[in-house]
Amino acid sequence: MGQVMRVPTLVTERLRLRQFDLGDDAGLHACLGDERLLRYWDCPLSRNIQETRGWVRQLAKPATPAESMAWAVADKASDECLGMVNYHHREAGNRRLEIGYILRPDHHGRGLMSEAVRALMRYSIDRLQMHRIAATIHPDNAASIRLVTRLGFELEGGPLRDYWRVGDRFMSPMLYSFIADR
Repeated sequence: MGQVMRVPTLVTERLRLRQFDLGDDAGLHACLGDERLLRYWDCPLSRNIQETRGWVRQLAKPATPAESMAWAVADKASDECLGMVNYHHREAGNRRLEIGYILRPDHHGRGLMSEAVRALMRYSIDRLQMHRIAATIHPDNAASIRLVTRLGFELEGGPLRDYWRVGDRFMSPMLYSFIADR
């Protein structure tokens, strides 16, 4: 088992990426409770605020950065939770990890997720010494594909057949990656 620590705060022009706290349930539920948003995610829809509170309780605990870490994406001025970014499937020896992200629909189209993912990428490269950052994205998720390609990710392959299971169905995402120039 790796070292457990609080999630470090990352600050951008408009956002604070920070440790989740128990007051983030409504903001996160606006993401995890939205069937349209989760159609491309590999986790089940949060059917009610109580289910989302369970997620928030888990996310608010100190993390094991050797494996994964999740940040609440919060408005810098109000500290309101707008979504989440995370890394997972980290392999320190191979200097690679995968990222995920989600943003409340009422904040789409303003470049906030680009700002948040860019901060996560900088942290992953500068602090974690990652060389490769990957994102698995459903081929129909045009907005997510635009986001990562604007940030320098390239399509490497796919579809990865039946890679994700959600409920009783499987999804086949595409693999995008960013290689750090060091």
